[in-house]
Amino acid sequence: MKRYIFKTIMSIVFIMGILTSCEDLKFGDAFLEKPMSDDVDIDVVFSEKKYADQALNQFYKSLPDFLGSWSAGPRIGAITLDLCSDIGYSMTSWERGTISASSKSWPYNLWHEGVVGSPFYGIRKAYIYIENVDRVPDMSTEEKIIRKAEAKVVIALHYVQMIRFLGGIPWIDHAYEANETFKLPRMTLEESVNKVCDLLDEAARDLPWHNPTDEELGHMTAAGAKALKFRLLMFVASPIFNANEPYYAGEAANKRLTWYGDYQESRWQRALNAGLEFLRMNVDDGNYYQIEDTDNPREDYVNGYFTRGNREVILPTFRWAIYKKGHKAYKQFDQGKGCPRGNYADMFQWKDGSPFDWNNPEHRKYPFFDAEGNPTRDVRLYENLLVNGDKWQKGRPAEVYEGGQQGYGTNSKVGQRTKYGYGFRKFIRNCDDEIINKPYSCPWIRMPEIYLNMAEVMNQLNMATQKDEFGRDAYDYLNLVHERAGLPPVTAETITAGTPLLEYLLDERAREFGQEDVRYYDMVRYKKGKEWATRPLEELKTRKNGNEFTYEVIIHNDSKYMWRDYWYLLPFPTNEINKKFGLIQNPGW
Repeated sequence: MKRYIFKTIMSIVFIMGILTSCEDLKFGDAFLEKPMSDDVDIDVVFSEKKYADQALNQFYKSLPDFLGSWSAGPRIGAITLDLCSDIGYSMTSWERGTISASSKSWPYNLWHEGVVGSPFYGIRKAYIYIENVDRVPDMSTEEKIIRKAEAKVVIALHYVQMIRFLGGIPWIDHAYEANETFKLPRMTLEESVNKVCDLLDEAARDLPWHNPTDEELGHMTAAGAKALKFRLLMFVASPIFNANEPYYAGEAANKRLTWYGDYQESRWQRALNAGLEFLRMNVDDGNYYQIEDTDNPREDYVNGYFTRGNREVILPTFRWAIYKKGHKAYKQFDQGKGCPRGNYADMFQWKDGSPFDWNNPEHRKYPFFDAEGNPTRDVRLYENLLVNGDKWQKGRPAEVYEGGQQGYGTNSKVGQRTKYGYGFRKFIRNCDDEIINKPYSCPWIRMPEIYLNMAEVMNQLNMATQKDEFGRDAYDYLNLVHERAGLPPVTAETITAGTPLLEYLLDERAREFGQEDVRYYDMVRYKKGKEWATRPLEELKTRKNGNEFTYEVIIHNDSKYMWRDYWYLLPFPTNEINKKFGLIQNPGW
């Protein structure tokens, strides 16, 4: 059933569902798998804590999740957005350019038939909760304050997503009733950013820095609110919005809906202040959030992005309770609907920190493992991508070569997954014991993002080599992430400040956050669509000759994405523009 955004909001009535079970809210396996309904009167919902907790469950279920699947998520075919950049490839109508403002297939939808990632579903449910939870007789005042603050963070998270995809947006500040006059024009970008930051600051004042018990895992925290604020301010300080010229001219640009209207260094300073605020508050809480680092680089990396409940993940979201083979999550990667590009693999450096180079005889002979079977590259390569010779199911090495069981071709047991010489591995891992029935979580914001953001913003402010109040400069923050991967430190002598350091940081983010929807947003905020998305597809042909392997890099100049500059922001649906509620379309659409 098709629904339209603003028509839906206008028809909101104070009816919402609860689960038929009488269990209290818990972010455990049983809770995460329960279905929802919308057929219970609001007076019943807020008559007891056990029912109100299920109302809380509803807006938490709206949180986005970048781990795609066939059946859930506001995505084209539920793909991860990194496939729309230079590190992945998946031919869809979006990348072919056969789209318009009236199309249905978008990387982001304001309203869709599912629940996960649906912003207006989540915002509506959160406001209904905020406006009614004080009626619950068997909840303490303190708990009500905390739960309302959690709802505010959920609302803000959805607005952060909308700003990153659309620019300035209408602001909803309560749950609308059917008889209310409804006309919400778009706010300017600056107004939108300030509204979200204010809401996050307000919520953080009432929340604990971290969840005090395991049962509270998944509830919003002050740390999540402040990390989200830092992410937003980093995005809007970037050239897509913070520039002396708009990314694309038009009415929306003239009215400052799709950019600030000028460049100001103070926007980078505001982002730096947000990062420092997060770090101060974390120190005050005993550095609760910290990067996983036990001197076991590959396992530390796995624990940081995959293991539920670790202290590296600041803000997790939960679509399911556990991973299930072939469906949850990343079914499209398991079946080859999205494949990594060869140039992504080439971003992962040699073990001494030098760039990988197919023209180097040693690199070409041992691109992944040396003669003794030891890794030759940045260990994150082996967790992000399935490569020839890596560990696989039942202790067997992966045969990612022509004729091999994990290669592409006649004997393949992974279908099209390694069509271009590599397969995605992250999150689906070996598709067997490494994931099946393991606790599920989506690491929406991790500590490495805080550190790499700090390095980037200090570099943008020409402070790359200046020590901050924590005794770190941009290189120190970068190396907190880089050295965790078992690599030597990056110095100002090897990578100079300014543009070289920025480019290095963008690639470091790709190495750290592959398949975590970071590369796409970096492409947008630095306006690198023509440079990244239109890159020809690179394929690695691996052949086995006896016990030796040969490698051939093939450039497919006929396989590359289109790019048009107005694609940096997505359109509002034509149907909503035509309703004359005050929406102005994004330029180019």
